[in-house]
Amino acid sequence: MLEKLLKKRSEIAKAWREYFLNRYPSRPPIEIVEYIDDCTSEIVKALVEKDFKGVEKPLDELMRYLATDSKLSAGGSVGTIFHLRDLILKKIPDLSRKELEELNRRLDILVCKAFDLYVNAREDLFRLKYKQMEFELKAQMKQYEFCMKHCPYAKKIKEMGHDSWDVPPDELEKSMKED
Repeated sequence: MLEKLLKKRSEIAKAWREYFLNRYPSRPPIEIVEYIDDCTSEIVKALVEKDFKGVEKPLDELMRYLATDSKLSAGGSVGTIFHLRDLILKKIPDLSRKELEELNRRLDILVCKAFDLYVNAREDLFRLKYKQMEFELKAQMKQYEFCMKHCPYAKKIKEMGHDSWDVPPDELEKSMKED
């Protein structure tokens, strides 16, 4: 079944790659092109051969790549798999009803896997962003503690009997000049 798909496999993979690359205002570097080409070729191969065991890695890489695109929603990212159906139907318009049903079943499997992988990638990104914010907060706290130890204004405020920075600037300047 789907022998026509087997014959057009590389043509479909190339068209799908171009679909990704045409979203950019200018052609991305060769590394990005090759990366997307590797992913799309392996995913189309898995779809054609109905062997989804090896599709995890390229699909994961593609979803991770799409998860970093701030202009693309979750639906838009996973929806790229649905675009694959449109490409196949353009390249092979004479599929029988049975072949269409089989194609849809295979694509449904890919979409479900893609959704899971996309969600995992977004969770990883949010976890990294949280860690970065946590690190920045700790650095700011250390800066604050350093300033509180070594800042002459902070010492003067404590000497004046205040617990916070609510001393008017003029009063603080005046007090500093008197010393």
